[in-house]
Amino acid sequence: MSGVLRHKSVVKYARALGGFGICILCWEIVRALQLIDPRDLPSVVTIVRTAITELADGPLLLAVMSSLAAWAPGLLLAVVIGTAVGIALALLPTLEIATRPILEFLRPIPSVALIPIALLTLGIGIEMQLTMIVFASVWPIVFSVKAGVEAVDPRFQETGRIFGVTGGAGIRRIIIPSVLPALSTGIRTASAIALVLTITVEMLTGRPGIGRYIDEARLNGLVAQMWAAIFMTGVVGYLVNAVMLAAERRLLPWSADNRDN
Repeated sequence: MSGVLRHKSVVKYARALGGFGICILCWEIVRALQLIDPRDLPSVVTIVRTAITELADGPLLLAVMSSLAAWAPGLLLAVVIGTAVGIALALLPTLEIATRPILEFLRPIPSVALIPIALLTLGIGIEMQLTMIVFASVWPIVFSVKAGVEAVDPRFQETGRIFGVTGGAGIRRIIIPSVLPALSTGIRTASAIALVLTITVEMLTGRPGIGRYIDEARLNGLVAQMWAAIFMTGVVGYLVNAVMLAAERRLLPWSADNRDN
């Protein structure tokens, strides 16, 4: 069994590396054919080397840390708010019916379109950035949790009632453990959205972070540094998702997705 699992892991990683290789090859072909001016499209080696240099020298590392310092609390707030709202909407049908028009009106609004309003009302500080991150990333959490609660096997709740586990205790001991896999999926989706909004706000407002670093590099004609920062954005997003997947496999072994792996 261990040999089969090891073989599957090798095949999976080989496919992933193959995908990266194809992307790099296509990138270099575009440069070689000059479909895009090579001065605007550095080689992959140049981008990676510049990223390492900028991280070692400090500016890019400081930008990454500044972005994460806004991204993490914003995502945490979205998780707390989204979980509470999702559970409430699933358990209180009257509330769900009453708030459905408002939620369906707010959800499609592009978060970027609200940045001017946030600037006018909240200023250019961290409060504005956190507000935009929460507004953008809370929706996948709300609806993932709501769907997770609605999918809880009624037999679990009936058994809980038999043993007197109702009310707050029922939510804590039955609903929340059952909904954790759905919540985990919502958080992974929300984390990517939160990162996008973090960088977008930095680019538009000049707040410290990767977004401002990219914009300043563009304005100063530092193409390699600009691409290096974009590359680091992808690396950060990939690592965040990988860490969350690893945590989910370790902490939620009863999840159907983890049982299949």
